Amino acid sequence: MDRSNTCRAAVNSSGTAGMDFDGWQAAPGGGSDPAVVEIHTPARPEYIEVLRAACGQLAPQLGCTVAETADLRLAVDEACGFLLRNCVRLSRDTEQDGLVTTFTVNGSDLHIALQMQADTSVPPGAGDGEFGWTILTALVDDFTWQVTESTVRVEIRKERVGGKLD
Repeated sequence: MDRSNTCRAAVNSSGTAGMDFDGWQAAPGGGSDPAVVEIHTPARPEYIEVLRAACGQLAPQLGCTVAETADLRLAVDEACGFLLRNCVRLSRDTEQDGLVTTFTVNGSDLHIALQMQADTSVPPGAGDGEFGWTILTALVDDFTWQVTESTVRVEIRKERVGGKLD
């Protein structure tokens, strides 16, 4: 990946933000390289709004309407909620307790990956009668829940089809 369109931001538990820009451009400018925004926040509900706001800024780059942007913000909210409700950290290490969210705008795709460390996790599912699952899967084109060792990762993707989002 060409790092010329990468922005990394971090928000610590005291609310202090830090940014690291590597030639970040607000819009990909029609180039073939994806625009990537990576945000590190504490894994706590009060920081979900930071991620919703980032999604609200990036979705229009994909051509989203106001309603579609609101839907994607809700999808990010639900995905974060799944991680925070369904993952348990027994040990506490401030370096590993955060939530890492990566937004990638690449052509007609908006790909959002959220991950955190967990000692144990329970995957969400429609069979659990969870209303959030129904909402999330209706709002996006693809949703995955992956567990690799102690890393739990949620990925959501929205694709623009024929000039309009579905």
